[in-house]
Amino acid sequence: MFKEVTIFSYGDSNDLSTWSNVPFFLAEALENKNIKLNRVNVIPNRLVRVLWNKVVLSILRLFFKDTTYTFERTPFFRFLVNIKMWRTVKKFNNTDIFIAISFSFHPKKFTNKPVVMFCDWTYDYYFDYFKKREPDILERQEIKNQYALQKSVDAMFVLFPDVCTYVKEKGICKNVFYLGNVVNSKRYFLTVDTIKKKYNNNEIIFIGSSKYLPGLKILVSVFLRLSDSFPSSKLNIIGITKKELKVNDERINFLGYLNKSNEHENSIYYDSVNKAKVFVNTTPEWASFSAALDVMYHFTPVITSQYRSFQETFGNSINFGLYSSNDKDELEEKLNEILGENFDSYKKRCLNARNAVEPFSWDTYVKKMLSVTSSVIKN
Repeated sequence: MFKEVTIFSYGDSNDLSTWSNVPFFLAEALENKNIKLNRVNVIPNRLVRVLWNKVVLSILRLFFKDTTYTFERTPFFRFLVNIKMWRTVKKFNNTDIFIAISFSFHPKKFTNKPVVMFCDWTYDYYFDYFKKREPDILERQEIKNQYALQKSVDAMFVLFPDVCTYVKEKGICKNVFYLGNVVNSKRYFLTVDTIKKKYNNNEIIFIGSSKYLPGLKILVSVFLRLSDSFPSSKLNIIGITKKELKVNDERINFLGYLNKSNEHENSIYYDSVNKAKVFVNTTPEWASFSAALDVMYHFTPVITSQYRSFQETFGNSINFGLYSSNDKDELEEKLNEILGENFDSYKKRCLNARNAVEPFSWDTYVKKMLSVTSSVIKN
Protein backbone atom coordinates (compact mmCIF):
# COMPACT_ATOMS: atom_id res chain seq x y z
CA MET A 1 0.00 0.00 0.00
CA PHE A 2 2.75 2.45 0.93
CA LYS A 3 5.04 3.24 -1.99
CA GLU A 4 6.68 6.38 -0.61
CA VAL A 5 7.51 7.17 3.01
CA THR A 6 9.06 10.26 4.59
CA ILE A 7 10.78 9.98 7.96
CA PHE A 8 11.77 12.80 10.31
CA SER A 9 14.63 12.07 12.70
CA TYR A 10 16.61 14.10 15.21
CA GLY A 11 19.97 13.48 13.56
CA ASP A 12 21.06 11.87 10.33
CA SER A 13 19.29 8.55 9.71
CA ASN A 14 22.24 7.49 7.54
CA ASP A 15 24.48 7.65 10.61
CA LEU A 16 24.60 4.65 12.98
CA SER A 17 25.50 6.96 15.87
CA THR A 18 22.09 8.67 15.76
CA TRP A 19 19.88 7.61 18.69
CA SER A 20 21.22 4.11 19.39
CA ASN A 21 21.17 3.26 15.65
CA VAL A 22 17.34 3.28 15.60
CA PRO A 23 16.71 5.73 12.69
CA PHE A 24 19.37 3.97 10.60
CA PHE A 25 17.83 0.52 10.93
CA LEU A 26 14.25 1.78 10.57
CA ALA A 27 15.17 3.54 7.34
CA GLU A 28 17.09 0.53 6.06
CA ALA A 29 14.15 -1.80 6.76
CA LEU A 30 11.79 0.50 4.86
CA GLU A 31 14.11 0.67 1.87
CA ASN A 32 14.48 -3.11 1.90
CA LYS A 33 10.74 -3.27 1.15
CA ASN A 34 11.31 -1.35 -2.07
CA ILE A 35 9.72 1.77 -0.62
CA LYS A 36 10.89 5.14 -1.86
CA LEU A 37 12.28 6.77 1.27
CA ASN A 38 12.75 10.47 1.98
CA ARG A 39 15.01 11.16 4.98
CA VAL A 40 14.71 14.47 6.83
CA ASN A 41 17.05 15.49 9.62
CA VAL A 42 15.33 18.03 11.88
CA ILE A 43 18.29 18.74 14.15
CA PRO A 44 18.77 22.52 14.41
CA ASN A 45 21.94 24.53 13.92
CA ARG A 46 24.66 23.38 16.33
CA LEU A 47 25.51 26.93 17.44
CA VAL A 48 21.90 27.57 18.45
CA ARG A 49 21.78 24.34 20.47
CA VAL A 50 25.10 25.02 22.18
CA LEU A 51 24.15 28.59 23.10
CA TRP A 52 20.92 27.40 24.70
CA ASN A 53 22.18 24.26 26.40
CA LYS A 54 25.43 25.78 27.66
CA VAL A 55 24.44 29.37 28.39
CA VAL A 56 20.67 29.79 28.71
CA LEU A 57 20.13 26.46 30.45
CA SER A 58 22.83 27.22 33.03
CA ILE A 59 20.99 30.46 33.88
CA LEU A 60 17.63 28.69 34.08
CA ARG A 61 19.11 26.17 36.50
CA LEU A 62 19.79 28.97 38.95
CA PHE A 63 16.00 29.12 39.37
CA PHE A 64 15.02 25.56 38.35
CA LYS A 65 17.84 23.46 39.77
CA ASP A 66 17.12 20.09 38.17
CA THR A 67 15.37 21.27 34.99
CA THR A 68 15.70 19.18 31.84
CA TYR A 69 14.55 22.06 29.65
CA THR A 70 17.09 21.66 26.87
CA PHE A 71 16.69 23.44 23.54
CA GLU A 72 14.82 20.44 22.08
CA ARG A 73 12.02 21.07 24.60
CA THR A 74 11.45 24.71 23.74
CA PRO A 75 8.94 26.51 21.44
CA PHE A 76 11.97 27.85 19.52
CA PHE A 77 12.93 24.31 18.56
CA ARG A 78 9.36 23.51 17.56
CA PHE A 79 9.21 26.64 15.43
CA LEU A 80 12.34 25.60 13.49
CA VAL A 81 11.15 22.00 13.12
CA ASN A 82 7.71 23.10 11.93
CA ILE A 83 9.28 25.19 9.17
CA LYS A 84 11.33 22.20 8.06
CA MET A 85 8.32 19.86 8.17
CA TRP A 86 6.11 22.32 6.27
CA ARG A 87 8.73 22.56 3.51
CA THR A 88 9.15 18.79 3.48
CA VAL A 89 5.42 18.13 3.10
CA LYS A 90 5.32 20.50 0.11
CA LYS A 91 8.46 18.98 -1.43
CA PHE A 92 7.49 15.32 -1.05
CA ASN A 93 3.80 15.62 -1.89
CA ASN A 94 3.59 12.02 -3.12
CA THR A 95 4.39 10.69 0.33
CA ASP A 96 1.94 8.00 1.47
CA ILE A 97 2.87 8.14 5.15
CA PHE A 98 4.99 10.41 7.36
CA ILE A 99 6.89 8.87 10.28
CA ALA A 100 8.22 11.10 13.06
CA ILE A 101 10.89 9.31 15.11
CA SER A 102 9.99 11.28 18.20
CA PHE A 103 7.06 12.09 20.47
CA SER A 104 7.92 15.82 20.34
CA PHE A 105 7.04 16.68 16.74
CA HIS A 106 5.07 15.54 13.70
CA PRO A 107 3.71 17.26 10.54
CA LYS A 108 -0.01 16.49 10.85
CA LYS A 109 -0.98 20.17 10.83
CA PHE A 110 0.54 20.46 7.33
CA THR A 111 -0.92 17.38 5.65
CA ASN A 112 -3.97 15.14 5.28
CA LYS A 113 -1.74 12.11 4.73
CA PRO A 114 -1.33 9.53 7.53
CA VAL A 115 1.18 10.54 10.22
CA VAL A 116 2.58 8.28 12.92
CA MET A 117 5.04 8.78 15.77
CA PHE A 118 7.59 6.18 16.84
CA CYS A 119 9.74 6.45 19.97
CA ASP A 120 10.64 4.95 23.35
CA TRP A 121 8.86 6.92 26.06
CA THR A 122 6.94 10.15 26.52
CA TYR A 123 8.20 13.13 28.49
CA ASP A 124 5.64 12.69 31.28
CA TYR A 125 6.63 9.01 31.65
CA TYR A 126 10.22 10.19 32.06
CA PHE A 127 9.24 12.22 35.14
CA ASP A 128 6.96 9.59 36.62
CA TYR A 129 9.36 6.68 36.23
CA PHE A 130 12.91 8.04 36.06
CA LYS A 131 12.96 11.44 37.77
CA LYS A 132 10.20 10.58 40.26
CA ARG A 133 9.20 14.21 40.66
CA GLU A 134 6.71 16.72 39.34
CA PRO A 135 7.88 18.55 36.19
CA ASP A 136 8.66 22.23 36.63
CA ILE A 137 6.74 24.99 34.85
CA LEU A 138 9.12 24.94 31.88
CA GLU A 139 8.98 21.18 31.48
CA ARG A 140 5.18 21.17 31.73
CA GLN A 141 4.82 23.18 28.51
CA GLU A 142 6.63 20.42 26.58
CA ILE A 143 4.39 17.78 28.17
CA LYS A 144 1.41 19.88 27.03
CA ASN A 145 2.92 19.98 23.53
CA GLN A 146 3.28 16.20 23.49
CA TYR A 147 -0.32 15.75 24.60
CA ALA A 148 -1.48 17.91 21.68
CA LEU A 149 0.62 15.86 19.27
CA GLN A 150 -0.75 12.59 20.64
CA LYS A 151 -4.28 13.87 20.18
CA SER A 152 -3.80 14.77 16.51
CA VAL A 153 -1.56 11.92 15.28
CA ASP A 154 -3.00 8.88 13.49
CA ALA A 155 -1.02 6.36 15.55
CA MET A 156 1.78 6.03 18.11
CA PHE A 157 4.24 3.15 18.17
CA VAL A 158 5.99 2.64 21.51
CA LEU A 159 9.05 0.45 22.01
CA PHE A 160 8.24 -0.79 25.52
CA PRO A 161 5.13 -2.58 26.82
CA ASP A 162 4.92 -0.67 30.12
CA VAL A 163 5.23 2.68 28.34
CA CYS A 164 2.50 1.64 25.92
CA THR A 165 0.20 0.82 28.86
CA TYR A 166 1.07 4.15 30.48
CA VAL A 167 0.22 6.14 27.32
CA LYS A 168 -3.00 4.20 26.73
CA GLU A 169 -4.16 4.89 30.28
CA LYS A 170 -3.76 8.62 29.63
CA GLY A 171 -6.43 8.22 26.94
CA ILE A 172 -5.13 11.03 24.75
CA CYS A 173 -4.17 9.07 21.64
CA LYS A 174 -6.74 6.51 20.50
CA ASN A 175 -4.26 4.38 18.56
CA VAL A 176 -1.24 3.37 20.67
CA PHE A 177 0.66 0.20 19.80
CA TYR A 178 3.46 -1.95 21.20
CA LEU A 179 4.74 -4.30 18.47
CA GLY A 180 7.74 -5.72 20.30
CA ASN A 181 11.23 -4.26 20.39
CA VAL A 182 14.06 -4.22 17.85
CA VAL A 183 17.68 -5.38 17.72
CA ASN A 184 19.97 -2.69 16.33
CA SER A 185 22.53 -4.97 14.75
CA LYS A 186 23.52 -6.29 11.35
CA ARG A 187 22.81 -9.98 10.71
CA TYR A 188 25.15 -12.15 12.76
CA PHE A 189 25.61 -15.89 12.39
CA LEU A 190 27.16 -18.24 14.92
CA THR A 191 30.38 -19.98 13.96
CA VAL A 192 31.28 -23.39 15.34
CA ASP A 193 33.86 -22.10 17.82
CA THR A 194 32.15 -18.86 18.89
CA ILE A 195 30.49 -20.07 22.09
CA LYS A 196 33.53 -22.13 23.12
CA LYS A 197 35.76 -19.07 22.73
CA LYS A 198 33.32 -16.96 24.75
CA TYR A 199 33.23 -19.63 27.45
CA ASN A 200 37.02 -19.85 27.74
CA ASN A 201 37.70 -16.11 27.63
CA ASN A 202 36.16 -15.13 30.99
CA GLU A 203 35.72 -11.60 29.63
CA ILE A 204 32.99 -9.36 31.02
CA ILE A 205 31.56 -6.49 28.97
CA PHE A 206 29.84 -3.33 30.18
CA ILE A 207 28.17 -0.96 27.70
CA GLY A 208 26.74 2.40 28.69
CA SER A 209 27.32 6.14 28.89
CA SER A 210 28.13 8.12 32.05
CA LYS A 211 24.50 7.93 33.24
CA TYR A 212 25.19 4.24 33.94
CA LEU A 213 28.13 4.94 36.27
CA PRO A 214 26.17 3.68 39.32
CA GLY A 215 26.08 0.22 37.77
CA LEU A 216 29.68 0.32 36.54
CA LYS A 217 31.09 1.33 39.93
CA ILE A 218 29.50 -1.70 41.57
CA LEU A 219 30.66 -3.97 38.75
CA VAL A 220 34.28 -2.76 39.03
CA SER A 221 34.26 -3.35 42.80
CA VAL A 222 32.94 -6.88 42.29
CA PHE A 223 35.33 -7.57 39.40
CA LEU A 224 38.33 -6.71 41.58
CA ARG A 225 37.07 -9.19 44.18
CA LEU A 226 36.98 -11.97 41.58
CA SER A 227 40.71 -11.95 40.85
CA ASP A 228 41.44 -14.95 43.07
CA SER A 229 38.68 -17.16 41.64
CA PHE A 230 39.11 -16.11 38.02
CA PRO A 231 42.66 -14.75 37.58
CA SER A 232 42.35 -14.67 33.76
CA SER A 233 39.18 -12.58 33.77
CA LYS A 234 39.02 -9.20 32.01
CA LEU A 235 36.54 -6.33 32.00
CA ASN A 236 35.92 -4.37 28.79
CA ILE A 237 34.06 -1.07 29.23
CA ILE A 238 32.41 0.63 26.26
CA GLY A 239 31.00 4.16 26.52
CA ILE A 240 32.90 5.37 29.60
CA THR A 241 36.51 6.52 29.84
CA LYS A 242 39.15 5.83 32.47
CA LYS A 243 39.08 9.52 33.36
CA GLU A 244 35.40 9.28 34.34
CA LEU A 245 35.90 6.36 36.73
CA LYS A 246 39.51 6.85 37.87
CA VAL A 247 40.41 3.22 38.43
CA ASN A 248 43.73 1.66 37.49
CA ASP A 249 43.96 -2.07 36.84
CA GLU A 250 45.59 -3.71 33.83
CA ARG A 251 42.69 -6.18 33.52
CA ILE A 252 40.18 -3.35 33.04
CA ASN A 253 40.07 -2.05 29.49
CA PHE A 254 38.37 1.32 28.89
CA LEU A 255 37.32 1.58 25.24
CA GLY A 256 35.36 4.83 25.54
CA TYR A 257 32.64 5.80 23.09
CA LEU A 258 32.68 3.71 19.91
CA ASN A 259 30.91 5.05 16.84
CA LYS A 260 29.41 2.16 14.88
CA SER A 261 29.42 4.29 11.71
CA ASN A 262 33.21 4.16 11.85
CA GLU A 263 34.34 0.83 10.40
CA HIS A 264 37.33 0.49 12.75
CA GLU A 265 35.36 1.38 15.89
CA ASN A 266 32.48 -0.87 14.80
CA SER A 267 34.97 -3.72 14.52
CA ILE A 268 36.32 -3.05 18.02
CA TYR A 269 32.77 -2.91 19.42
CA TYR A 270 31.61 -6.23 18.01
CA ASP A 271 34.93 -7.98 18.58
CA SER A 272 34.53 -7.15 22.28
CA VAL A 273 30.89 -8.31 22.27
CA ASN A 274 31.62 -11.56 20.46
CA LYS A 275 34.44 -12.47 22.86
CA ALA A 276 32.51 -11.58 26.00
CA LYS A 277 31.34 -14.33 28.31
CA VAL A 278 28.71 -12.12 29.92
CA PHE A 279 27.27 -8.60 29.65
CA VAL A 280 26.70 -6.80 32.97
CA ASN A 281 24.81 -3.61 33.71
CA THR A 282 22.81 -3.48 36.94
CA THR A 283 22.10 0.24 37.05
CA PRO A 284 18.71 0.63 38.81
CA GLU A 285 15.60 1.73 36.88
CA TRP A 286 17.27 1.40 33.46
CA ALA A 287 20.27 -0.65 32.37
CA SER A 288 21.04 0.04 28.72
CA PHE A 289 18.17 -1.92 27.15
CA SER A 290 19.32 -1.48 23.54
CA ALA A 291 22.85 -2.67 24.32
CA ALA A 292 21.47 -5.71 26.15
CA LEU A 293 19.40 -6.72 23.11
CA ASP A 294 22.41 -6.23 20.86
CA VAL A 295 24.70 -8.49 22.89
CA MET A 296 21.95 -11.09 23.31
CA TYR A 297 21.60 -11.22 19.54
CA HIS A 298 25.32 -12.02 19.53
CA PHE A 299 24.76 -15.03 21.82
CA THR A 300 25.89 -13.28 25.02
CA PRO A 301 24.19 -13.96 28.39
CA VAL A 302 23.31 -10.90 30.49
CA ILE A 303 23.21 -9.90 34.13
CA THR A 304 20.90 -6.92 34.45
CA SER A 305 18.71 -5.12 36.95
CA GLN A 306 15.06 -6.14 36.98
CA TYR A 307 13.76 -2.82 35.69
CA ARG A 308 10.18 -2.57 34.50
CA SER A 309 10.59 -2.44 30.71
CA PHE A 310 13.02 -5.37 30.64
CA GLN A 311 10.90 -7.42 33.03
CA GLU A 312 7.69 -6.83 31.06
CA THR A 313 9.48 -7.71 27.83
CA PHE A 314 11.18 -10.91 29.00
CA GLY A 315 9.39 -11.97 32.19
CA ASN A 316 10.11 -12.29 35.91
CA SER A 317 12.80 -14.93 35.36
CA ILE A 318 15.18 -15.25 32.42
CA ASN A 319 16.91 -18.33 31.03
CA PHE A 320 19.52 -16.32 29.11
CA GLY A 321 21.15 -14.73 32.14
CA LEU A 322 20.32 -13.50 35.63
CA TYR A 323 18.63 -10.57 37.30
CA SER A 324 20.63 -8.79 40.00
CA SER A 325 20.18 -5.70 42.09
CA ASN A 326 22.98 -3.14 42.12
CA ASP A 327 24.42 -4.71 45.26
CA LYS A 328 28.03 -5.91 45.51
CA ASP A 329 27.34 -9.19 47.29
CA GLU A 330 24.41 -10.16 45.07
CA LEU A 331 26.24 -9.26 41.86
CA GLU A 332 29.31 -11.20 42.96
CA GLU A 333 27.14 -14.26 43.55
CA LYS A 334 25.50 -13.94 40.11
CA LEU A 335 28.81 -13.37 38.31
CA ASN A 336 30.35 -16.38 40.03
CA GLU A 337 27.39 -18.46 38.88
CA ILE A 338 27.87 -17.66 35.19
CA LEU A 339 31.66 -17.52 35.13
CA GLY A 340 31.88 -20.81 37.01
CA GLU A 341 29.19 -22.88 35.30
CA ASN A 342 29.94 -25.85 33.03
CA PHE A 343 30.06 -25.49 29.26
CA ASP A 344 26.73 -27.19 28.49
CA SER A 345 24.86 -24.92 30.89
CA TYR A 346 26.62 -21.84 29.52
CA LYS A 347 25.92 -22.85 25.92
CA LYS A 348 22.19 -23.07 26.70
CA ARG A 349 22.24 -19.52 28.06
CA CYS A 350 23.93 -18.28 24.87
CA LEU A 351 21.41 -19.96 22.59
CA ASN A 352 18.53 -18.80 24.78
CA ALA A 353 19.83 -15.22 24.56
CA ARG A 354 19.72 -15.28 20.77
CA ASN A 355 16.32 -17.01 20.71
CA ALA A 356 14.84 -14.42 23.08
CA VAL A 357 15.58 -11.53 20.71
CA GLU A 358 15.29 -13.33 17.37
CA PRO A 359 11.67 -12.11 16.89
CA PHE A 360 12.81 -8.50 17.31
CA SER A 361 14.05 -8.00 13.76
CA TRP A 362 13.59 -4.68 11.99
CA ASP A 363 12.05 -6.43 9.01
CA THR A 364 9.34 -7.93 11.21
CA TYR A 365 8.79 -4.68 13.09
CA VAL A 366 8.38 -2.52 9.97
CA LYS A 367 6.06 -5.08 8.40
CA LYS A 368 3.83 -4.90 11.49
CA MET A 369 4.04 -1.10 11.64
CA LEU A 370 2.91 -0.66 8.04
CA SER A 371 0.16 -3.26 8.43
CA VAL A 372 -1.20 -1.66 11.61
CA THR A 373 -1.04 1.82 10.09
CA SER A 374 -2.94 0.57 7.05
CA SER A 375 -5.66 -0.84 9.32
CA VAL A 376 -5.90 2.39 11.30
CA ILE A 377 -6.37 4.39 8.11
CA LYS A 378 -9.12 2.10 6.83
CA ASN A 379 -11.00 2.35 10.11
